[in-house]
Amino acid sequence: MRRSLLVGAALVTALSPCLARAGEFDGLGEYHPDPKAIAYVGFEVDPDRYVPPDADGACLPPMFTAVVADDAIDGKGYVHLVTLPNCAERFQVTLPPIKASYRASVWMRHGALDASLFATYPGGSGLDNVQALLAPTGRTTSDGWIELATNDFSVDGALADHVYARVGTTAAVAGVDFDALEIVPSGAYLPQRDCAGLSDPACGAEEICLDNRCVAGGNTVPPLPPDGLRNEVVDVLEAKLRLFYGGRRSRDLYLPHALDAMEQMRKATTAFQFWNWWATGVHRLHDWHTDTYGGPHAIRGSTHRLNACFFEGDADLSHAAWPKDAKYADILVSHAGPGAAGLKAGDRLVAVDGVHPLEWATRLASIDWGYHVATDPDNFADYAEALGGPYWSGGAFIQRYATNLTVIRCDEKGTCGAPETIAVTDLPDGGGGPDVACDNRPFYHLDPANGPDPAKHYIFGSFFRGPIVEAKPDEKILGLVWDTLYGGGDPKSEVNQSITAALDDFRANAHGVILDHRAGNGGTIDTVTSLTSLVRPPGTALVTRIPIEIAGVGGPATTAEGLAEFTQFQSSTGVAVGSPDWVPSLPVALILHRDGSASDYFPFAMKGAPHVRLFGPHPTAGAFSTYIQFAGGGLGFQLGSGDSIAPGGETMIGHGAVPDVILLPTQSDLLAGKDTLFEAALAWVRSEAAP
Repeated sequence: MRRSLLVGAALVTALSPCLARAGEFDGLGEYHPDPKAIAYVGFEVDPDRYVPPDADGACLPPMFTAVVADDAIDGKGYVHLVTLPNCAERFQVTLPPIKASYRASVWMRHGALDASLFATYPGGSGLDNVQALLAPTGRTTSDGWIELATNDFSVDGALADHVYARVGTTAAVAGVDFDALEIVPSGAYLPQRDCAGLSDPACGAEEICLDNRCVAGGNTVPPLPPDGLRNEVVDVLEAKLRLFYGGRRSRDLYLPHALDAMEQMRKATTAFQFWNWWATGVHRLHDWHTDTYGGPHAIRGSTHRLNACFFEGDADLSHAAWPKDAKYADILVSHAGPGAAGLKAGDRLVAVDGVHPLEWATRLASIDWGYHVATDPDNFADYAEALGGPYWSGGAFIQRYATNLTVIRCDEKGTCGAPETIAVTDLPDGGGGPDVACDNRPFYHLDPANGPDPAKHYIFGSFFRGPIVEAKPDEKILGLVWDTLYGGGDPKSEVNQSITAALDDFRANAHGVILDHRAGNGGTIDTVTSLTSLVRPPGTALVTRIPIEIAGVGGPATTAEGLAEFTQFQSSTGVAVGSPDWVPSLPVALILHRDGSASDYFPFAMKGAPHVRLFGPHPTAGAFSTYIQFAGGGLGFQLGSGDSIAPGGETMIGHGAVPDVILLPTQSDLLAGKDTLFEAALAWVRSEAAP
């Protein structure tokens, strides 16, 4: 006889105290759908599939098998799902032609599902499609079925053209059983509304103004745990942070603030309050490797365009019009494309919603679930990079959350005008031409025929190298422009082969080298070993301490303890650098800006080499760790975990690699078509290069 059970806490195992349950089990374990259900699919006959017009051809054939069995949740059948990568199955239902609020539920077993309930509207309706997460409620059966449910979601049934459950299986499982899709009336209808930035009272407490539309936060999170389970869920989540998060400095600086936020979860009265406090706690860990997945920011894309990239600089020509902030660097336009509100390189962003752009961005820790920040408290590059640019890049903060922005425009002669405030609603929704990627490089210094496209600034996984165009051919100054260090530990990987080819070229042909790594996305340590082989003899730059080794304590508390661990583990977990065939006479300049993870290890290992100099505006991200991931029920997060120890015994997490030459790009240089950091690097290489 089947029994209905409640399970304890997991990442998203929760049961709402006011959950409009889809159905009940009787004393014999038989399931009875809710008599109030307005839509129900029992899967005893072929369900109504929905295939979008733009679906990939590989996703067209049915990705399920009908199974006749006595252990179905209801009746004599269920479906067994095995979806292909990047595909999903959609089971369609019909809602009444009225405006109403509903709650959906399904049952699954034997695997994991990425599942949501969708309602789509035709073009021209003026309505956004509805997406409500299906997540575990905490209710399960003795034979392995697990209930998933949404929170309340609102649909205009007269206008919706398709209503369906979208389900996909993970690549790690052979398939998932799926049964009893049910929708019941629940809650009050909430109409879709426009808004103008985060401060607009048009949106309620359970909504976020995202891209000028009130987005229901409850659609994006699991149900609220009841009083009996809530503390247990919080205890489990806090325990993960206490055990796995960070190294010595990051735990001391940030962990208490994160736990304070998570304690607020115990007082939450709605699902969105509960899970948003969880996300806020994770963001307060202030770590480059630490992120949350899912949530409101993933629901709606930006319709307004601000095709401009911003970075930290020195607005030396416009301080009279708008003084420099005491804490934060000025924010300048690095480069721009069509649809940038007329902004161009050298213009200045002075305020967003009336405050300094970086200060405004720090306030999004409780709003944007894709929030990203450096571990080193003196590094704000991630904030600056996320202000503009395209939505798909993970940025577009201004388009998505702001009411207005204030800028100062300057001409090529260096004359700057008065501050001008632009409403986000007045930004264009197009503009033609490609989106520009924000890589902190205002200009490239390689032959355009072989270098990055200056109209796009797309680098990502590519490597570009060649002679520096500002140098004379006989100077033999070569450059490398790249972002990613993911070699995967494979010497034959494309990344490692690109690095090897570049270093061979430099050894054979260069009198000086400029490495431009201003958007260092990190990667794997093997690339650090490869790159340093050019400039230093064999050695150990750091010793890594992986999460399990330092779980719950964060690593050595003193440099004496650190030195002892460095000595003990140097031969086992040391970061090997250098090579016997290094070139001591070759001057190498490394330009940095927004760099973390392996892109922290790399400059740290380069610094101090006999003929190397680092140029940048501030320390790197200080992400001297790895990370651990947790996921389930539509939400996920990863925690920066572990630490690294320098040869002197210092723990490194939260301490970015500090450039030898600290410079901010200047407004006057940008308007003159110059790249401040590059100009300084080139001058040094020329002064050091052999004739």
